[in-house]
Amino acid sequence: MRKFSMMVGALALGVAVVAQAATPQQVVETRQKNFKAMGKAMKGAGDSFKSGTPDAALIKASAATVAGNAGQIEKWFPAGTALGGAIKTSAKPEIWTDKAGFTKAAADFSVAAKGFKVAADSGNMEAAGKAMGALGSTCKGCHEKFKAKD
Repeated sequence: MRKFSMMVGALALGVAVVAQAATPQQVVETRQKNFKAMGKAMKGAGDSFKSGTPDAALIKASAATVAGNAGQIEKWFPAGTALGGAIKTSAKPEIWTDKAGFTKAAADFSVAAKGFKVAADSGNMEAAGKAMGALGSTCKGCHEKFKAKD
């Protein structure tokens, strides 16, 4: 009886895991939501720097948002979530066909995001501005190769 109960429990767990698996559409929607949050954070920080009187608290929060998401980017692009078909996405096929290039671009972004967070956390807004510029370069490089024009 104990073996039977364990088998039923394992089967139920397996069914629950399958039932919770995200569809490609859900993966794309989550990916887009996360990128929008990072974009909003970058815009807020950029606007603050441009104002001439950067808001250190806003920039610190923005850096935390970006750095908190940066290490997850590769996981947001599983097979089956590419451009085309019923799924509306700007992800270019190169994300999957040039996996090494995409992995490097994501790693470069993550390193730059961490640098931005460290600089923002220090309170040195000049350093944070420079770090954000370096981060922006990694955004641009990835977008040029791996994101279709909207």
